Amino acid sequence: MNWSEAEVFEVINKGQYINAIDIVDSLPQPEQVRDVLDLKLGICRDRSRRVFLVEKISEYKVLITIPNGKSNCDFRVWRYFPGFTPIVKIPTHDDLGKMFIELKKKHKLIDEYLINAIIRLLRDRWRVDDIIQYYFNTLSDNLKAEIKKFLITLKWVGLQEDVNYPPPKYLGSKMTLAVYALLEVGFNLSDIRKIIRF
Repeated sequence: MNWSEAEVFEVINKGQYINAIDIVDSLPQPEQVRDVLDLKLGICRDRSRRVFLVEKISEYKVLITIPNGKSNCDFRVWRYFPGFTPIVKIPTHDDLGKMFIELKKKHKLIDEYLINAIIRLLRDRWRVDDIIQYYFNTLSDNLKAEIKKFLITLKWVGLQEDVNYPPPKYLGSKMTLAVYALLEVGFNLSDIRKIIRF
């Protein structure tokens, strides 16, 4: 049975999630994601209802819920932040696309290098902290935290895509990467939907 927003909110408020922060630091190769996440979190072998806290920056949290129902190994990604409305939400490609666009407006370094950061994350499988250090180390701590919130959320959405649509038969997180490549060259989200189904 899928999780509702209210159920996830209650689990977070009561602290009844499983702490799995740093369980996946570097992203496995797309074709290995399902096996690695099953080994570390039991996403395939244990389909009991569970919530894992997988990332945290101050009050911002990324969590995953099992089961979802798309496949025998699928999970759902959630983000939690008291400063957002709603506080708990499944981050959609639209949400992340808007975060990408807004982040690029905050500083010329972000505008120039955020697409590179996404390529390093989803294609090259770099650690988020290494990406921040490489591209954004001179920025303020607040800006670095905003970029990191975006990247850790995108990281788990990419992992979810690799589980749902595993390579080599499907594109997995390459499809997600394609969305940002098109945003970078000036397509808007509604245009992208005409090209890519997401």
